[in-house]
Amino acid sequence: MAIVVDHADATGHHGPPTLRQVLTCSNPRRVALVVALLAAAVFGYEAVLITVFDAHAWWGHDLGRIALVYQVPFIVAFLLLRRIAPSRRSLLAFLATADAVMILVTWLPRQRPADQPELVQLAWWAACAVGLYVIPAVLYARVHRQPLRTYGLRLGTFRHEFWIFALVLPAIVVGAWLASAQPRFQATYPFLRGWPDGAAPLGDMLVWWVLYAATFVALEFFFRGFMVSAGFRLVGWWAVPVMAAPYCLLHLDKPLPEMVTSLFGGLLLGVIAVRTRSILAGVLAHVTLAIGTDIAVLAHGRG
Repeated sequence: MAIVVDHADATGHHGPPTLRQVLTCSNPRRVALVVALLAAAVFGYEAVLITVFDAHAWWGHDLGRIALVYQVPFIVAFLLLRRIAPSRRSLLAFLATADAVMILVTWLPRQRPADQPELVQLAWWAACAVGLYVIPAVLYARVHRQPLRTYGLRLGTFRHEFWIFALVLPAIVVGAWLASAQPRFQATYPFLRGWPDGAAPLGDMLVWWVLYAATFVALEFFFRGFMVSAGFRLVGWWAVPVMAAPYCLLHLDKPLPEMVTSLFGGLLLGVIAVRTRSILAGVLAHVTLAIGTDIAVLAHGRG
């Protein structure tokens, strides 16, 4: 049975959308069903990877196994959506681009030069992540003659997105503070371990936070910009779950609450990006959460 996609939901309004238009759901039962099925499939897949294949031991380091892991969501997406895409070749090119980026961004940034200072290693990680998130998406846009501004690089709806950000800000602050008290978060964040416990100066941490923020701008450009916007041209609203599944897999080695919330947060930010045609709200939320978690961990006293 063919799936009918309503493209007008996202593009029918004229001018900046209101907050109500951004958050309106025309078919909540259908959305709830899709989210429930997606969560069951993704979390079940991750549970098998962790418990059966011990993914925590090799995630980010074994290029071959990383590549195999990402084939599953992209192959499933192609099989399910090939009939509603205007061109199977275009859908395959889009999914192959996203697949290649996911594989490389999970592996390459972690191949840090071990003989260099900690900040240099993290700068390598950040530079690789930014390059991998941005360059393939830009090349795809050029090849397919799609303006980059349509990948969420718009500030015209800033006032509306700022209110969206302000709405979720209390949840971000509370979530960062509660999570930072957990031992797993304290063992993970901040990535820069040399301050304040080691010899690294405060300036190193400030530089790191600038680099860290840049990676999240690039991340939002790729996931909520390229994957959602370019994908929407091909499969409509189904681009949002297609983006959210590999986005959640990217967090496979993160603390469990972060891995779980990445799926639902990714879906929400994807919807906001489509409705506002911008990634700004996602950038603000992500940078605030990331640096806020670092600060909260340091305030708690890192374990």
